[in-house]
Amino acid sequence: MNRSLGVLLLVFGIVGSFAVDPSLAGKDRLNIELLKTLDAKGSYIRLEGRSLFITSNVAPKAQRAGFWFDIEPDPAAPVLLNKSLPGAWDVAVVGNYAFLCDYTKFLTVFDLRDHQWQQVAKLEMPSMTENITIRGKLAYVANHIAGLTIVDIADPAKPTMVSNFNPHIDCDGLALWKNYAVLYAHWESRLVLVDITDPTQPRQVGVYQHDKKTFNQGEVTVDGGFAYCTANNGLVLVNITDPANPTLARTVEIKGGITDVAVNDGFAFLAAKTNGVRVLNVSNPVNPVEVGRYTGCQASELAVLRIPQPDQNTSARARYYVYVAGGPASLLLFHAPVQATVVK
Repeated sequence: MNRSLGVLLLVFGIVGSFAVDPSLAGKDRLNIELLKTLDAKGSYIRLEGRSLFITSNVAPKAQRAGFWFDIEPDPAAPVLLNKSLPGAWDVAVVGNYAFLCDYTKFLTVFDLRDHQWQQVAKLEMPSMTENITIRGKLAYVANHIAGLTIVDIADPAKPTMVSNFNPHIDCDGLALWKNYAVLYAHWESRLVLVDITDPTQPRQVGVYQHDKKTFNQGEVTVDGGFAYCTANNGLVLVNITDPANPTLARTVEIKGGITDVAVNDGFAFLAAKTNGVRVLNVSNPVNPVEVGRYTGCQASELAVLRIPQPDQNTSARARYYVYVAGGPASLLLFHAPVQATVVK
């Protein structure tokens, strides 16, 4: 993952009524409430297990110390562990080690024990590091003008490069789906699908080309065979179930664009910059439905955690914590509705 839209009322595609809690029925919020602001500020956020990281921009003049919270005791009351993190665009954690992408030509590894950030390794990369996803003992890194770099992290303190695949794009982000890496190209407004079955020899299998100058320096997330891409004018959904022939599934126009997207249980959570947070029901990805909105915060990135139902009541409305970065860090609560309003 903000504004008032004309809507058609329905229940997951069937015409009907949409009953909204009167306290949430204003144009500025729908099924989302602000729980609290955190004593932290940054542009980037990552939820890794029990750890919540909020980091600042990597530009020297804009860089501020970042924050590390523990959410295990109570996800609604994050406990500050450290407020001296280096600037980073992305963070991933394996055991006691954190891997940082900070737009330098290095993948930097830190030891997290004793709540400290002790640098233990610095692996030189083909280009600047922007985004990282870990699967098993391999890290997949979006490597700016060098595309995809795969790193062996079997020993996290001694990472080694496995391979690099360069499709000659500005690779800002990536996501994994089955045995494929989906590379998000900012300037080219392009997705490149790479077969990573053999990590020593990644190979390109498909390309999706969107309208030029549409994608932004944002993110891509893959769920259920669909790639959710941030764009200057909203959200672009691409069907990648046939990796050799990815096709446009739907665009959702949101004024001002979005800069981050997370998908959880058929909901797409969107960071819409100064327009806050939007939530879409994407159980049918070709017909996204708006089910949540909160415009009272700045949102450059977000992270989502589903709140377990203690009584296992499957008919109860699911609830989600949404941790938001962009201004003062915020914690929102999204109440998933049974019914929805269609985005037009």
